[in-house]
Amino acid sequence: MRLTDDMKLQSVTDVGNSVVCDWCGDDFTKSNEIGGFLFGSKAVCPHCCEKVEKQIYDFGEEKYIKAYCPPTMPFRKWVLQLRGGDNTIKIYSN
Repeated sequence: MRLTDDMKLQSVTDVGNSVVCDWCGDDFTKSNEIGGFLFGSKAVCPHCCEKVEKQIYDFGEEKYIKAYCPPTMPFRKWVLQLRGGDNTIKIYSN
């Protein structure tokens, strides 16, 4: 869904430095595991990469893979960097 001018911000939740895989829900907040990628706006963890990437290619959706975690950076640090300091979840409605 795209944000439109008639939508109103309903709530904001600050998640701090927590990092959770948007696919499986595993918590990487204290992990230094390397790997993962960004599919659309979803952060896919190192555990889900192989299975999810296969599904993405099977369905021809590889154009939605926006970026891969650098091979020397933990998934957690990469996700925090992607957020650019905005560690909030915003809920909108119209």
